[in-house]
Amino acid sequence: KTVGTYILLTTYNLQCLKVPKCPMAWQISPLPWRRRHDIPPFPTIVSPTFGRRIAISLPILTMGDYLKENDSFVQQDDAKSSFLVDATASTISMVMLFGSIIFTTSSLAARLWLTGMWSWRNRYAGDPNVMMDKSQPLDTTSLPSIYSLLYYWTVFGLILLYSYICENHPPFFHEEKTYDRDEFFFWTILVVVFAGGHSLRRNEVIKKRNKQGGGGGSEERGARGVDATRLQMIQKDGNGIVSTPSPENEVLNRYQTEEWKGWMQFTFLLYHYMHAMEIYNGIRVMITCYIWMTGFGNFSFFYTSNDYSLPRILQMLWRLNFLVFFLCLTHGNSYILYYICPLHTYYFLMVYAVMSIGKDKNYTKWWIRIKLGVLALIIYIMWDCDTGIFEWMHAMFLSDEPVAGATMGSKWEWYFRSYLDHWSTLLGMLFALNYPIISLFYRKLESRSNRRQWMGKAAVAAGMIFVFLIWANGPLMYSKIPYNSTNPYFGVIPLITYIYLRNLTPSMRSYSMELLHEIGKTTLETYLMQHHIWLTSNSKTILVFLPGWPRVNLAMVTYFYVILSRKLHKLTLLLRGMLLPNDKGACINSLVGMAVTIAGFYCTAFLLEGMDMISMVTVGIVSVICGVLLYQTVMDSSWSVFRKAVNEMKEKADEDHGDEYTTTSQSERSDHSAGQDDKDETVYSKLCPPLIGSSVLLVLGLIWNSFATEGASAIGRLPPVCDAFVNDGMWVPIDGCNESSRGMAYRNFGVASYGTCAPHGNSYVWAWKTQQSRSHCRFGHRNEAKLKQALNGREIVFIGDSMTRYLYHASMRAMGIEDSGAYDATGPKHADIRNIPWGETPINFKWAPLAVDQLNILKEINQQATDGTGDRPPDLIFLGGGAWDRLHVYATDEDRQSHATTLKDLGHEMRKAQEDYGAAVVWFIPTTINSQALNTEEKRDHMREEDMEAMRAVYARTGILSSSSFVIDGPAFTSSRVAESYDGVHYPISVYSAGAQILFNAMDWLLPPATVEHVTPPRIGKMANPILGMVMLILVLIGLVCFDGFLGFSYLASLFVKGVMPHNLYEEAFAALHKKIGITASAAVGTPHGPSSFEQHIDTTRSNATAVNGTHSGNVDEEIAALLGHRNEVELASQPSN
Repeated sequence: KTVGTYILLTTYNLQCLKVPKCPMAWQISPLPWRRRHDIPPFPTIVSPTFGRRIAISLPILTMGDYLKENDSFVQQDDAKSSFLVDATASTISMVMLFGSIIFTTSSLAARLWLTGMWSWRNRYAGDPNVMMDKSQPLDTTSLPSIYSLLYYWTVFGLILLYSYICENHPPFFHEEKTYDRDEFFFWTILVVVFAGGHSLRRNEVIKKRNKQGGGGGSEERGARGVDATRLQMIQKDGNGIVSTPSPENEVLNRYQTEEWKGWMQFTFLLYHYMHAMEIYNGIRVMITCYIWMTGFGNFSFFYTSNDYSLPRILQMLWRLNFLVFFLCLTHGNSYILYYICPLHTYYFLMVYAVMSIGKDKNYTKWWIRIKLGVLALIIYIMWDCDTGIFEWMHAMFLSDEPVAGATMGSKWEWYFRSYLDHWSTLLGMLFALNYPIISLFYRKLESRSNRRQWMGKAAVAAGMIFVFLIWANGPLMYSKIPYNSTNPYFGVIPLITYIYLRNLTPSMRSYSMELLHEIGKTTLETYLMQHHIWLTSNSKTILVFLPGWPRVNLAMVTYFYVILSRKLHKLTLLLRGMLLPNDKGACINSLVGMAVTIAGFYCTAFLLEGMDMISMVTVGIVSVICGVLLYQTVMDSSWSVFRKAVNEMKEKADEDHGDEYTTTSQSERSDHSAGQDDKDETVYSKLCPPLIGSSVLLVLGLIWNSFATEGASAIGRLPPVCDAFVNDGMWVPIDGCNESSRGMAYRNFGVASYGTCAPHGNSYVWAWKTQQSRSHCRFGHRNEAKLKQALNGREIVFIGDSMTRYLYHASMRAMGIEDSGAYDATGPKHADIRNIPWGETPINFKWAPLAVDQLNILKEINQQATDGTGDRPPDLIFLGGGAWDRLHVYATDEDRQSHATTLKDLGHEMRKAQEDYGAAVVWFIPTTINSQALNTEEKRDHMREEDMEAMRAVYARTGILSSSSFVIDGPAFTSSRVAESYDGVHYPISVYSAGAQILFNAMDWLLPPATVEHVTPPRIGKMANPILGMVMLILVLIGLVCFDGFLGFSYLASLFVKGVMPHNLYEEAFAALHKKIGITASAAVGTPHGPSSFEQHIDTTRSNATAVNGTHSGNVDEEIAALLGHRNEVELASQPSN
């Protein structure tokens, strides 16, 4: 009967776990933290209804065992079915938006397939012989145009869904980053050697391959940047022939800048993946290079195109912000988190403002230089002088409230980020302005004899390398924070040194590493998507597809990451070409339509959230309803015209018997024949498409739901169900005698070889056993930083014997007090200890070896909490004991009875602490005793392991364990290392670190979320440095007045070679460029009468392009360089490409 009652009540309570707020009829007190063979002989169940205990002498499964073997209860059903409840309103709006689009796209595809017109989906409705150009502006009356647009949005939405699942519902737990210097440089060298040894190509070869792959555009792409690369004359001077450059061997040509961005991006990504903080300063320089390219590329574009129209600006802003905008909405992140995008946008707008003011005079000798000088002065005042202007200008856009990516507020974060590179954009503009002179300077030197040429080049190189070495041995060696204050001023040194040396000879300029060139094409997408589909937790953890195989997992994750990044790059350009053509009205209509649509879905999500109706069902219903409306709108506006055009072409094909209609494939003619007999569509073809669209949404919803319920979760606090697993771990032997460990020892300690290796020299680390992803129990090491974040401002008290004291010291060591618990024979052992690791976080130990001592201390704490006297009540109380009781007060029946009474009172006080002031109470079961090592006769008689096992059962029977918020199982982390217990009771101090980590992980559900105190951000203007800022101002003035993009270093060549002073090359360098792009001599000197010949040339070019192409749509990839620093070939008159 008793067994039957136990099984019945256990089953009821397990089922009750599945129901929110289910009243538990019985409180079960088996030991979920214990292994099956360690279960005490008399587990009990407690009936609150009858107020009595029933002892059962049957070693059946514990609750923890049941949960481990039947883990369908690990997550409650309501949490599974409502995983969207925690999503932000912006995330819900994106789900409904893209759900509607996917429904419409699927329905249209089904309609086309069922009516036999699938092969016509990418053809013009007016002329089906012409394939739909994917870069053509959107035509709302053309079904192929609408379908292409919806298809691109669908693919884009599916990639966003993939990123959301990887971030929030990954198949396996995210892993922490690990850094190994040897591995980092191994990958770096491997890629560079492979790129140099197997993908080093002449730029002409890369150009041909790009054209064959569809990415090359037209043969002639019009005027290039400010580079004079289209000069078709051979100039001569008195010392030799000055060569004529081509786009493939020009200084800092397109292929070289792509390669430059490629190796920087690879290093940047590897730095993030491995958290290689030791190269932070070098990464900081690379970001400086990217910002420099923004000024260089955009200045070049505006100078050569003179295009400041609204469509062109919107197209550039789209390229920079399209993907990041939707990532922010999908993941509920702040814009500042992806700080590269706001930096590029901000500095692009800076370039635009400078170039557009007085744009008609930009081609005079001094006007543009005066504008850059004024910009330099503004930069100096805003960032290098603590005037408050920066804060005043940005106060209305930014705040001090912490957000994702800006823990001290967006205002400080933006000031900090923009300060680090506030001179970089201007220096890039300066280099672009002097670029024709730099190009001519190289060619002038190369026209001289080898001896003169290399003397001149060596002089410049020596000066740059000398300054570079000073920087490399000075600021570069600083730690992170001091270096940040120097980067704006010294980061340009390695930048110009690299540019000069990389372009030192014509051969070096003519070759590029194709692998790095390909990586450099998608730097924006790879930067953004690394946060979610390569790394996770906003690039703080690693995405895992294959646990236990880190390198294979890296290969798998990287494959999908690269493929999707390249796809997103293409989608961004395709959607831009359709929605933002070179037509102001069309651009405004597209953006207004997008804004209204997104706002509508956001308001809908906000209303559903307010009415507590967020679920997959409601979101799916809204998506289907909106999808039906969109589908019907598309059908009403374009289907009849499209079908009529297709039928006309079918009839024409039939008349010609297929012989003359050579542009139609056999499969297309079969499709035509299939729909030829039925002029009218069937009911089946009309009703099935919406059903198919709904089915597609259903399948996607089921896939998403399966990941949400069966997969892991985003990094966060551990749920309470992890109580059943947190003690379930083991000590894993680590053999240090391996190649990686030897390499580390050699590099860091000068060790040549190890003397103690396996099997006798193993080290051990504590590890938790693998849990299923659905448990969300992602246990891990809690370091000092994490503990400080979780415990700052809380109070913890440890009460117990020496075992508890040892675990207290292990906790202190984890919190940064490294010498806590160090062996000291002279110090007091039986005494209280007080520590404050940080701030207002007292963590104390109170010596209480006996149960009665623990009871008295806990009573005192509870009384003080009730009366409001003394210190504030603790947030967590850690209790442990039993060994001293078994040794000293357990000899007679009277002692045992008294001890049992004390334990009952102790259990009462433990429950009182939880009920009265919400303290978490943790009980520490005594560790395993090494009976053979006990060092006194008394201990060997009364405190053997079998004696302590019986004592543990006593604590379980008397309700100590059931009265606890959580129990740490001492034998769980000591039984396998019992032989190391040197006195039979205590272990090496490293063993107790496992118990401390178990406790720290359990704090996730034991303690409420920590209140994040608002940290007052540093004062805006704190990083200002007027002296170094003045140095930069002087360098900029040197570059402007001396016409040298290398900031005066080029003049060193004139010590050995005559006729190469940059200021003497101005007329020769710019005359050819201005002639090529249509600038007359009068315009170049600033004649103000009427439009310039350059503007007339641009207008004529655009007119010709429109006549040829029938559209104003620009090339989809022409700003790859200009927007992010790529000096791409600017296309003024070319056919739109894919």
